[in-house]
Amino acid sequence: MIFASKDRIESCTAKGWWGSETLDQLFLRNVANNPDRTAVVDPDNRGEITHGKNQRLTYRELNRKVTEAAEELIKRGVIKDDIVVFQLPNIHESILMLLACSRVGALASPILVDFSDHELEQILGHLQPKIFVTVNRFKKRHLLADAKPICQKYEVICISVEDLDQSFSESQLEAAEKTIASHQLGHALTANDVNTLCWTSGTEGFPKAVMRTHNQWMVTGRAMTDSASIRDGDVILNARPLVNMAAIGGGLYSWLICGGSFVLHHPLSIPLVLEQLKREKVTLTFMPPAFIISLLQDPVVRQQADLRSLRTMGSGSAAIPGWAIENMKSEYDIDVINFFGSNEGISLQSNVLTVPDPTLRATYFPRLGRSEFNWPLSPTSLQMETKIVDLKTEAEITVPGLAGELRVKSSGIFDGYYKSPELTKAAFDENGFYRSGDLFEIAGDGELFSYYKFVGRCRELIVRGGMNIAPMEIDNLLSDHPLILDVAAFGYPDERLGEKIGVAIVAKSDQALSLEQIVEYLRKKKVAIFKLPQKVLMLDEMPRNAMMKIARYRLTKLSVANDLAEESV
Repeated sequence: MIFASKDRIESCTAKGWWGSETLDQLFLRNVANNPDRTAVVDPDNRGEITHGKNQRLTYRELNRKVTEAAEELIKRGVIKDDIVVFQLPNIHESILMLLACSRVGALASPILVDFSDHELEQILGHLQPKIFVTVNRFKKRHLLADAKPICQKYEVICISVEDLDQSFSESQLEAAEKTIASHQLGHALTANDVNTLCWTSGTEGFPKAVMRTHNQWMVTGRAMTDSASIRDGDVILNARPLVNMAAIGGGLYSWLICGGSFVLHHPLSIPLVLEQLKREKVTLTFMPPAFIISLLQDPVVRQQADLRSLRTMGSGSAAIPGWAIENMKSEYDIDVINFFGSNEGISLQSNVLTVPDPTLRATYFPRLGRSEFNWPLSPTSLQMETKIVDLKTEAEITVPGLAGELRVKSSGIFDGYYKSPELTKAAFDENGFYRSGDLFEIAGDGELFSYYKFVGRCRELIVRGGMNIAPMEIDNLLSDHPLILDVAAFGYPDERLGEKIGVAIVAKSDQALSLEQIVEYLRKKKVAIFKLPQKVLMLDEMPRNAMMKIARYRLTKLSVANDLAEESV
């Protein structure tokens, strides 16, 4: 299915931004060049979270499994542009499904294992897919059994991923290859066809299916590999769910572009990560800030950590303190890259070349896509335009210190949401720039004029008495408190001011922190009075969604519920 306009395809192709290689062709290039190189490694704890033993597959072995799965999809009636939804943890079959769908020309729609009946109803009802693939068991949940009645309702074929593992003989493999070749002749696939339907987080309202093509993913993959200076044969540890921009664009495509090894991990477990980093000699990984902070502050983690092979670590999804980036370099000689992206195709990276100062790298991003700056990046940085726009007037902001919405044009930006013309139209402004929904500002004058500063999500702003407050700013200010392990600011309703500021805290010990202690700590940093919190919630664990982003709306709900409970006593 080609959704991009003819003009856009011709323009991006003529400029050399888009090519002709599909995901499957990229994979097969690695099969031909390095058939016996380790391609993918299952998580150590696979047997605990789902069926089967953890496997280590070469490119040749993985290709054999892709052929078996692709032939089975064809037998099940899948043709080009049919949709295949799969709900899998980070096991090699999740990669298998992406590649098999590409081989037969199907649209792959990977979804989080965290999704339950409510989300499945929304997704299957909206997509009307041909096949739904999952595992029999994930931890204590029975995903296949739970999905069957919903699939039956929407007339979707429901199978276990085990059904795709055929263990073909050589003669059967040859027959399957002929079946696939015949199928491909009748269903020509191009790099401008939609490859995936990935979902927005869905924390508010109905989730949206983002259509992305092979070429758009390739743009993202190249940007990631260039920013992280990824080398041939790198070993990449991926702990993020293989369902979105971060893991597919930043992880899977980076792995295939460098022809390296992809080590899978699920769910995030610091001891298991440390074991894999050491045993697999991992050179690159992407981890949430909490993991990096644990490496620096937890004596047990520090003692267990062997990071001698690790060259680069990416981070994103949540704020990372500047001191953490600085200390990772000084103590472990590891460069930390700060990534900012979205499923729709935004891809900003702060690395050691663009933002050398580690303390600035935590919150600043190069103003890519601006003709007035010449960044030491790959050609992909020239394939975009960015600007900040005032949300009220739609005027472009050109001076420091004024927050506005980041707008982006890029060869990697998507073309639309599946079966959602109104949402697609609303996602772009009249000049064709994607409306990110993210607040940025020009960082300052002088050297800082070349940077964007992330302020927060438009919808996350706390509006206290008419003053806009970005909760992430409060997070950053409290991140180096000696007694705080994790922190998140949130807004809660107030009749007089509209909203007040609350702070949720996970302490490093059992000792609770008082509101007075938190306020005094912020006062010492000379924070504006209107940014001082008026409530503290002490928690054992911070609520996060499956992408490791803090679910601030849940903190608001918890705060309101606590207030109601106190009033009823």
